[in-house]
Amino acid sequence: MRAQDIIIGESYRLKDTPHYSYVKALAVLKPKQAENTRAYIVVKCEHTVDKGDNCGFIRYFRPDNLIKAT
Repeated sequence: MRAQDIIIGESYRLKDTPHYSYVKALAVLKPKQAENTRAYIVVKCEHTVDKGDNCGFIRYFRPDNLIKAT
């Protein structure tokens, strides 16, 4: 998925595990912006097991690792 296709607040799945867990996009960070110290774009996400969970881990993924949740 491209960075410009990511909608903040939308739920996605990970490409490596498409049938397990969800990630909710919180922000798209450009290289060297805010807490992104990497040289590429990352998506700040809340990683949860179920779509309706109230809490999860904050993780950072590359946009091409995300796919649309069905």
